[in-house]
Amino acid sequence: MQQPPTASESEAPHPSAIEVTVLPRRALWGVVGLLVLTVGSLGSAWLLPDVTLLHFLWVAQAVPLLYLWLAWWGTQPAHTHGDAS
Repeated sequence: MQQPPTASESEAPHPSAIEVTVLPRRALWGVVGLLVLTVGSLGSAWLLPDVTLLHFLWVAQAVPLLYLWLAWWGTQPAHTHGDAS
């Protein structure tokens, strides 16, 4: 059984450090928005347990749409207002 050819020590890549990419600011704000929306929804349900219509309208209708919008917004590239020419 033959072994596949391997790269020699000089040809093999040697990363000097682990490359870490930082999330864009817009993505970080999107994650913060999702966190605030989740904690705020849980807090309102905890503080107002008898307002079932509000829970239905907020949790079943508005929150999923806001989640989708924040997830979409956070993944879009930021637009610059200046002329890049």
